[in-house]
Amino acid sequence: MKTTTHRYIFKETLPIFFIGLAIFTIILLMDKILKLIELIVNRGGSITNILMLFAFICPSFLILTIPTSVLLATLLTLGRLSGDSEITAFKASGMSLYQLFLPIAIFSFLAYLLTSFLVFYGLPWGNRGFKATLYMIAQSKADIEIKERVFNDAFNGLVVYVDKVPVQGRKMEGILIYDERDKGKSNTIFAKEGFLVSNPESQEVILRLCNGNIHRFEPRTNIFQRAQFGTYDLRLELAKAFVALEKKLKEHEMSIQEIRKKIAQMKAKGEDTTSQKVELHKRYAIPFACLVFGLIGVPLGIQPRRSGRSFGFIFSILILLTYYVSLIAFEILAVRRAIPAYLAGWMPNLLLGCLGTYLLIKAANESPFKPALWLIEALDLLQKKWKGFIDDV
Repeated sequence: MKTTTHRYIFKETLPIFFIGLAIFTIILLMDKILKLIELIVNRGGSITNILMLFAFICPSFLILTIPTSVLLATLLTLGRLSGDSEITAFKASGMSLYQLFLPIAIFSFLAYLLTSFLVFYGLPWGNRGFKATLYMIAQSKADIEIKERVFNDAFNGLVVYVDKVPVQGRKMEGILIYDERDKGKSNTIFAKEGFLVSNPESQEVILRLCNGNIHRFEPRTNIFQRAQFGTYDLRLELAKAFVALEKKLKEHEMSIQEIRKKIAQMKAKGEDTTSQKVELHKRYAIPFACLVFGLIGVPLGIQPRRSGRSFGFIFSILILLTYYVSLIAFEILAVRRAIPAYLAGWMPNLLLGCLGTYLLIKAANESPFKPALWLIEALDLLQKKWKGFIDDV
């Protein structure tokens, strides 16, 4: 009987979890979608490249949406079971609330393991893949844009003319380049041949020119210079544009390894690392929110009234607001050095965990939590007034 009940609750929770996970992740991805659409339109990225970028940035969002989805799934599942009097039937068969909590606890623990895996391994993988994909797009863009006997202006501040391209995008002959990247200065470069060179480590695309000369004119001094070269490397600004986009997309998506590296670099310079330490402890603490949300979701999801099951969304929003507002508040206190840096991430878990334990004990003793009942009554009243207003209209 117990095993069957546990499987039943687990199966009821799973679909709601995945639906919530999809919705919350899409909401958080909306801001990135606009930037990636700009990448398609302005930088020539393909649909495949964009889908790869989405996959690589997903871990940074999933570490936030998985705990949120655990809370929503717990509240809605227990609210539905309570509203249909199934919780009452389970208790009548001899099962306690602690036994009914077991499948939710297992589910929350699995979500915690998944979130921890994403924090420790998913984020580094995503960051590496994101950089590699941006570099691949920049490289392919450079290959495609250089065409023979055409003035190519796809590169920032450069106009490139190539007489012949025996090997498309790689070897070029008869090269003329007008360089106006430096304000107030202009360079005209002639070269017999050139090659596109890729550097995966620095993620740069370089146009290597051979056997040519540079004509430089300085308008302020009215001086003309001419210099010959055997080999001259010209870094294409296209790669820098992708690096800038990469920085915008990953401001708050650093992995634990990157945060630790940044802390070490800042310490070596004698700089304050409080903000980075706060972020580091938040990364360790956020996966524990899965356990906390599962704990607090069970007693709040079980409501004595049938109408209470429709308020799972409202309870989840209120709990999420409480969690993230407290997270921000403690982060501010830690940055101002009012509290130790580790408390910024762990205090919200501690406070909600204690509250969840208290509520679970009260629910197991069938002692209702009066503030929750007051909230339900207030929402019922608002719902009746709204229905009355609609009927009058």
